[in-house]
Amino acid sequence: MNRIVRAGYALATVLMLSVWAGVSDAYSQQEAAEDALRTGRYDDAISGYASVVRREPTSASAARGLVSAYLAVGRYDDAVEAARRYIAANPGSAALWNSLGEALYAIGEIDEAAAAFESSIMDGSASDALNARLNLAVLRYDRGERSQAFVIFDGFIDVYNGSRGLSSQQLTAVGTAVRYLGAEDWQLYRDALKAYDEAIAADPGNLEPRVLVGELFLGAYNSSDAAESFRDVLAVNPNHARALLGMAQRMRFDGEPGALDLTLRSLEVNPNFVAARVFQAELLLELEDFDASLEAVEAGLAVNPVSLEALSAQAAIRYLRGDATGFEEARRRVLELNPQYAELYTRLAEASARNRLYFQAADFARRALELDDRSWRGYALLGINQLRTGAIADGVANLEIAFEGDPFDVWTKNTLDLLDTFTEYDETRTDRFVIAIDGKESALLSLYFADLAEEAYERLAALYGYRAATPIRIEVFRSHADFSVRTVGLVGMGALGVSFGPVVAMDSPSAREVGGFNWGSTLWHELAHTFHIGMTEGRVPRWFSEGLAVYEERRARPGWGDDVTPGFLTAYLQNRLLTVADLNNGFMRPAYPQQLIFSYYQASLVCEFSEEQAGPQALVGMLTAYKNGLTTPEVFET
Repeated sequence: MNRIVRAGYALATVLMLSVWAGVSDAYSQQEAAEDALRTGRYDDAISGYASVVRREPTSASAARGLVSAYLAVGRYDDAVEAARRYIAANPGSAALWNSLGEALYAIGEIDEAAAAFESSIMDGSASDALNARLNLAVLRYDRGERSQAFVIFDGFIDVYNGSRGLSSQQLTAVGTAVRYLGAEDWQLYRDALKAYDEAIAADPGNLEPRVLVGELFLGAYNSSDAAESFRDVLAVNPNHARALLGMAQRMRFDGEPGALDLTLRSLEVNPNFVAARVFQAELLLELEDFDASLEAVEAGLAVNPVSLEALSAQAAIRYLRGDATGFEEARRRVLELNPQYAELYTRLAEASARNRLYFQAADFARRALELDDRSWRGYALLGINQLRTGAIADGVANLEIAFEGDPFDVWTKNTLDLLDTFTEYDETRTDRFVIAIDGKESALLSLYFADLAEEAYERLAALYGYRAATPIRIEVFRSHADFSVRTVGLVGMGALGVSFGPVVAMDSPSAREVGGFNWGSTLWHELAHTFHIGMTEGRVPRWFSEGLAVYEERRARPGWGDDVTPGFLTAYLQNRLLTVADLNNGFMRPAYPQQLIFSYYQASLVCEFSEEQAGPQALVGMLTAYKNGLTTPEVFET
């Protein structure tokens, strides 16, 4: 009997050790999957979590990790299936309802996502129930139910003040809720940053609050701190799609090359990352590649057909292509989904301004304010485009409102600071021009500027058979930094002048080294743009307008305008010049330092050649064709 008992005891011991070994194996495998997910080895993470879930179907943490890994690489349908499978196998658990909602929201299943979030909130036992509450508030905000959403967001302040020992995940949720509240009171952005910092301190391995800090800084125009946050994330996980996108957006903000390449890297990780598709479309739109831009945004809409960002980008592309029916369809769809979505019109304003449609940009900004009178971005866009079209007093008033609501906007602040110096400028009026020059230089320079501007107007009007609307405002800045701020809101712009159509801004001769700047040639170039913008209503490709302006410089005076150089000839012999179809890339995304200069000269040769081949009215005909919405291949075919 004793021997049997001992044998049974030994067998039980072996079985117990076997069970513990299985548990230990599953635990170590889950730890490995968690590390793989955190460091961006997503295939390993998916394989590891899936193995644990098969072995331990009640493991909520493994199932949640599997959903997160699927979401990271854009396998949204698999994420939905994994969450539903856990819920079906564990009907008494609320652990995966929030994860299910996030996966459904990513593919635009809004009502189902809302139901999933509500299920998590009502149960309240899940560790991510607070995240579900945040997600439901964001969903309502995106639907246009702003007041209801803000009630939920405001409750997170009570959660923070009334709780001790909040987890990193919960502190991250608090930070995001308070960040939304910052749209009403910008000082709350500091509280959002505080919550994110506490989340990082609570769990340094949680990368989510670091990404959100980077996005918060970028939204506050602080690109250096944003870059640091994104770098911290990418140092741990070089395949973090959101951090890659954030770094690409930071590069675009700072005017650095490579933003498109980094966006494509983000899309390699997650081909269904809708925000990255939208940003890719924006970058391509800046290159005036409408077809590729539309293709990118429609790839995003194939994933989430109700994405407000993607639909707004689609509306902008269709508008710039002259597709009135398609534009109206996209615009209507956005406002059906969210009648208060002012971002539709701010996106349209930004896209219009980047494509030299400054009056239209101002009109879209006004429409944004009709939907949301607290759209500080709307006020900023309205003000800056009023300045560009000559409505100086109205522009100043709207920029002041924008800055009061969003004092982080460095572009608005710099512009207002510059406008404060306008009292030191004298204005000289001629028949067609208002010329603003620093008071110390005005008495001398205004004489020369006035004579040359009037001559340029007469010559260009005769050439094009078109008389640009007057008065045209010419602003001559005593420092290049001031000119740069007037143009893009930041210092560091490399150009010498810019034309917004009714307004021309340029450096004064005193802003440059003696002998390094031909102000007369620059003025003629920019006034040529004023005619091109007016004749085409802004619908002229950058390469053609720049090439034609350089050609007009050469026609105006011997020695003006770009000329052939040994470097240009070398680039030609090395086949490094662009085709006409790709010339915009030379201006917007040069591949090597000299390509921008070479593209100006090459574009001017194309204009000269076109006129030689097709007669003196060829260039006017091309401008008319662009105004009518034809593409460059279509223009040359006609």
